[in-house]
Amino acid sequence: MAYDVFLVSANEDRDAAKLIARRLRALKFKVWFDQKQVDETFDAKDARNAMNSTSMLVLWSENAVKSDWVRAAASVGHSRSGTLVQMALDKTIPYEPFRTNKRFSIAGMTSRKTPEGFYQAVDDLGSRHGRTDLRDWMGYGSKDEDERADWLAAHPDDPLALHAKAQREKELGKKPAPAPEAQGAAALAAASLKGATNGNGHRPVAGVKIAEAARPTAATIRQADADMGIGWGTIGGIMVAIAAMLVLAWVFRSQPITPEMRASMPAISNGGTVVAACPAGQVPRSLVNQVLQPGAIVDDTAE
Repeated sequence: MAYDVFLVSANEDRDAAKLIARRLRALKFKVWFDQKQVDETFDAKDARNAMNSTSMLVLWSENAVKSDWVRAAASVGHSRSGTLVQMALDKTIPYEPFRTNKRFSIAGMTSRKTPEGFYQAVDDLGSRHGRTDLRDWMGYGSKDEDERADWLAAHPDDPLALHAKAQREKELGKKPAPAPEAQGAAALAAASLKGATNGNGHRPVAGVKIAEAARPTAATIRQADADMGIGWGTIGGIMVAIAAMLVLAWVFRSQPITPEMRASMPAISNGGTVVAACPAGQVPRSLVNQVLQPGAIVDDTAE
């Protein structure tokens, strides 16, 4: 993501940095500021965000000159011509090469007190982004509605004016215009469908929405069913076959075995297997020569 301002401060100066970030964001500057910064190592992610920012704002103080992270970040900003902007939270003078560069003093700045140095720094940041008269905007109070409206009308392309316009449209219930990226994606989708045919083999009618042109018709569905060999007749036949199977299963369901049925059924014997597996003289002859019949168990093993 691209930022307007990459804000650099020591961890001990975090409260002052939060106030400055809030003021700049109120002016619709896109500010990078890590409120949870604790590591003193200026890593690759920090360098990437710094390089993706138009300006780098460094807050110098007694704590900042001792911070390795602040000095590393400031060096990256100094290496890019026209990028570095410096503010002074106290009278501490930073080391070279930052000593000779201009620093805007904001000592004593609070939520209710705005030093002249802050206005000057905002003018400097505004000029780098093609924005003018931001000092006048900051001078308006909540009751200066007419002055604010005149300022917005005089600066229609300023982020403040664009934000106010978006807010008005939102209040009126108007949907915001699609972003340029979304418009490009829609154009690409339309180009990819150009020359394509619909389900009937005809080209989509010019001016018809893409979703409508790609919507399947009844004829398309019938043709797809015919291609797959599936129709209502086939489905009906399958349902009839399933119903017939259920009826047959109910008719020929298992019934209790009566004594007459049991008498007519041959007994199951594995006498041959027993004879083959057992030595001679140890197998009852009744298991070999007779067919087992249901009845009382008879002990015929006695000689």
